[in-house]
Amino acid sequence: MIPVLLDDLPTLDDKLGWDREIQRLKVRVEKCPTPHVLGIHGDWGAGKTSFMRQLQHSLGGEAEAGVVRQQAIHAIPDENNSVVTIWFDAWRYQHESSPIVALLQEMRRQFSTMKKVKEKFEKLSTVALQYTLDGLAGIGKAIGYEAIPNSEKIRGLGEAWEKSNFHQVGQFDSLRKHLHDTIVALLPNGVDTRVVVFIDDLDRCNAKSAFKLLEGLKIYLSLPNCVFILGMNENILIDAVREEISAPANASGGDVYLRASHYLEKICTDIYRLPLPRTGSEFFSKMLMDGSADSNPAQAFVLAVGDTICLPPNLRRLKALANQWKRFSGCVLIPEDVEDQKVWAVRVLVASYIHQFHRDLWERWHFDADFWNECVAWCCGERSHNADGVAMIPVWAAALKLTSKTQVGDSGVRPAWAVQYPNPGDINLFWIDELIREYRDHLLSVDFRPLLEGHQAALEV
Repeated sequence: MIPVLLDDLPTLDDKLGWDREIQRLKVRVEKCPTPHVLGIHGDWGAGKTSFMRQLQHSLGGEAEAGVVRQQAIHAIPDENNSVVTIWFDAWRYQHESSPIVALLQEMRRQFSTMKKVKEKFEKLSTVALQYTLDGLAGIGKAIGYEAIPNSEKIRGLGEAWEKSNFHQVGQFDSLRKHLHDTIVALLPNGVDTRVVVFIDDLDRCNAKSAFKLLEGLKIYLSLPNCVFILGMNENILIDAVREEISAPANASGGDVYLRASHYLEKICTDIYRLPLPRTGSEFFSKMLMDGSADSNPAQAFVLAVGDTICLPPNLRRLKALANQWKRFSGCVLIPEDVEDQKVWAVRVLVASYIHQFHRDLWERWHFDADFWNECVAWCCGERSHNADGVAMIPVWAAALKLTSKTQVGDSGVRPAWAVQYPNPGDINLFWIDELIREYRDHLLSVDFRPLLEGHQAALEV
């Protein structure tokens, strides 16, 4: 039977117990003073898009077909007359000269398809709807004349817009006022409705595009009735801002980083940090069951791992690992004896983990099966010092960190590359080191040969 591989689509199916947090944020978004910018922080692969899609759904927003995995019970959201939602994939528009104009165009497109908006304008006319939507597009064009002009130029652009479109000049009017009036006109209940704009993958944009979009939000879209929710890895976004902001020539790297942090704080004063799953093992075992009629492999994994924290708490990485497991587990039959099944599960997990996350180690191992002995010795701290007692790190492990808190090497000293309090977001952690130490006597080099050779054969088939 061909295993069912997991995809990376966001989902409305809450498997992480986010429901209470979603409901709490839903109330905040519905009741907070506007304008408001809420940041959803999480590492890449932590589930930000799924979390934001679930929040959008709770607010009455409906995802376009084919972009979100959803169960039938989630297909139609509950009606919410106080909120309309817009979804904007910033990454798709990062090469636009003015990302804020792309955002306005996407708002126009999604407003034009909303049932609530159409019903409102049916009382007026289709022409009225088109005229209002064209107003939104026209403002985008006015902004696009200079990409992102500074605040001093806004009034001049506003007066130019009024002169060409309304044949009169208002002393204090600006593009921002016209934009606000247009948005309110489109909202089903006018000023009693708010638009919630979800901006996803901002941290995947190039630095210049991310900075331009943040500038555009600050200059043009800090408007009543508007809430913006930014999906972002805060550290990466700060790095992007750091590349673009001005700083004195003699400013240190730390000073520039603080300036970038303060800039982001000014735009986004409300940051929600996505909770990490305490352990990845529980969710990994569920993924092994996804689409499988045989529960024995998943049960063997649970028995083998127990309470050991041996997997990264990152949903995307766990999905990728589960896909590798499903391939490797087909290379060697699972034994009948329960104890043998536990060892089998650890062997499959180790091979899958190293193949997926540490290509250079896998290639060394695949070329020389006995390299496994070096890997075990490193995990056990037996390669922390050379014959003269000098601290060292194996060349092939220089970029990796062990998760060990107490393990010592043959010299009685904790390895220099082991970290006492690992950051679960670090991608250079060798998560399975504790499991390798626990099963060391059962993980012989010769026993991995069928996995090293059989995996390649399975891929060729």
